Amino acid sequence: MDISNTPIANVKEDGSIEVLRHIQFECNNCTACCKLNNIPITEKDVIRMMENGIEADQAVEDFSPILIASKNLDNGLIKAYMLRKKPFVKECAFLDENNLCKIHGFKPLACQLYPFSVRRTKDGFQAIIHPDCVCETIYLDVNKEDSNTEEIVKELGQLLSLDIEE
Repeated sequence: MDISNTPIANVKEDGSIEVLRHIQFECNNCTACCKLNNIPITEKDVIRMMENGIEADQAVEDFSPILIASKNLDNGLIKAYMLRKKPFVKECAFLDENNLCKIHGFKPLACQLYPFSVRRTKDGFQAIIHPDCVCETIYLDVNKEDSNTEEIVKELGQLLSLDIEE
């Protein structure tokens, strides 16, 4: 079953959460997302990386930007770049030999949100499972008692509000 783009919750501007799907997720650090996905990074992400000693040409695969839907300000488009990949193996350039993230403390917003994403709504946002989800540790339609949907959605909201403040 393809679970990508599955809405899991609606969040209103007042912070109230309407759970649409009870899911259970806990990252097991398999790094499939770092190895299989193209990771968009914004200018904010590049600046944050530069502030932490990573030069722009080390961070960005190609300086020709792409346009992606804004996840945190409005329904407009924002300019993004692709995070650099290692030659030949095509996994994230910041994944070390032990499959650990070398930039974990300041990794791009897309990495922080993954395997989830958000869609702006007229009165808040909808949390969804990322369209390019490769994660195998998301379990759909679990019992309400086993679900951590609300915790996930609260964390997504915090990440988005921090990104807006920067």
